[in-house]
Amino acid sequence: MSELLRALSTVDERPNTRVGPRCIVYDSAGRPAPLTKLEEISDVLSGAEAFVWLDVIDPQPADVALINEEFGLHPLAIEDALREHDRPKIDSYGDSWFVIVHAAARQADTLRISELAIFIGARFVVTVREAQAYPLDDVERRWENLPPGLRRDSGAMLYTLLDTVVDGYTAVAEAFEKRVETLEAALLGDPDRTNEVLLQIYAMRKELSRFRRAVAPVHEILVPLMRGDLQLFGADELPYYRDVYDHVTLVMDQLDSARELVNNARDTHISMVSHRQNEVTKQLTIVATIFMPLTFITGFFGQNFGWLVSHIESSKSFIGWGIGCEIVGVVALLGYFRYKRWN
Repeated sequence: MSELLRALSTVDERPNTRVGPRCIVYDSAGRPAPLTKLEEISDVLSGAEAFVWLDVIDPQPADVALINEEFGLHPLAIEDALREHDRPKIDSYGDSWFVIVHAAARQADTLRISELAIFIGARFVVTVREAQAYPLDDVERRWENLPPGLRRDSGAMLYTLLDTVVDGYTAVAEAFEKRVETLEAALLGDPDRTNEVLLQIYAMRKELSRFRRAVAPVHEILVPLMRGDLQLFGADELPYYRDVYDHVTLVMDQLDSARELVNNARDTHISMVSHRQNEVTKQLTIVATIFMPLTFITGFFGQNFGWLVSHIESSKSFIGWGIGCEIVGVVALLGYFRYKRWN
């Protein structure tokens, strides 16, 4: 089973190569068996009690024709699976449902969001994803660790897929919180890096908004599942979807907290800049105010130079009147500033 599901979630990175559709048939006990002849899927579904998981990577026209022929899915749902969507959603098409979720992961401090389209029927699950989409390696472990009392059917597989995606959200949200705290500390601790850190904060705000657009609609997807609107699954599976809903709610709370931290860091930066500007303005105002009496005194002496020459007879008189008045004016202003606590 390990090699089989690992192959199912592996993307071939060689140029001009493509991994074709992979199909697994699960019996009533949840034991897997590969199905290499994909044209036999409809025969398997019409036979013994089992369900089928078909995973299609980078779908081509032949894959679309195969899905349409073997599963008889609604053409609108197939069309939606082949194009990117800005928002996850869930739609009902008679005896099958169509779900789109956006999986998220961080790679080298970059947020990566991949779309996963899921078709669900009573006895089948079809996943469609792009060539470099979100890996499904963790599905194997989660499927093997399902509670013994839970039926191993398409409902359990859908829960496993959604639980894997939502747990990926949790890891990304925690990384965001740690990153925001680091940037906030750098903003307050190193004034020389202020502009650099501020640019990183604004970039993180964009990533947070993008990530939130991927997470928030999952609430709407899970509501009809928890209500039991999908008559495809048993009542014993509904609590597991409620658990996924709780995890999504927790992620939303983490995102709101991270966004608040980002806004606080931005507001703190604005307050610091405003405080520095006020300090500079205050210092310049003090200097300008000190020079006001000096300018007056020197102007007075200049306007009355002839009278001063005829009345100031010694150097002591010159120092007393010329320099002493300036010193007295500066000292008086400094004393006033000290009294007002402006310096």
